[in-house]
Amino acid sequence: MAINGIRFTHVAFRASNLERSIRWYEGAFGAKKVFHAKQEGDRPELLFLEFAKGHFIELFTNGKSKVQQPSDAIGYQHFCVVVDDLEQALAHLAAINLHPHRGPFVGRPQYRIAFISAPDGIIIELMQV
Repeated sequence: MAINGIRFTHVAFRASNLERSIRWYEGAFGAKKVFHAKQEGDRPELLFLEFAKGHFIELFTNGKSKVQQPSDAIGYQHFCVVVDDLEQALAHLAAINLHPHRGPFVGRPQYRIAFISAPDGIIIELMQV
């Protein structure tokens, strides 16, 4: 039996420079800041950026040490956003000097995909279904 009403809302990252990350996600995807909580005691500052209704990225502050992972590491690899038109998305990103480090190409499920890197090395897949 499945969990009723389950859906995905966000991924969370610790950022080395919060303002730079906010500008990057705003410029690349038009993400809008919808919630911002300042640090309270031991609780870190955090914020939510919304890509589309109900779809967020959560950013925490004070990222200091970048983890170097081997290419065959277990765990997180990337997150994916679906776009209506991959070529239009890549043209928009190129206009702000952001270029894919892989792709575009046709993936195994026959979807067109490309990969970009966000600040702090977060890998994002763009996929046209």
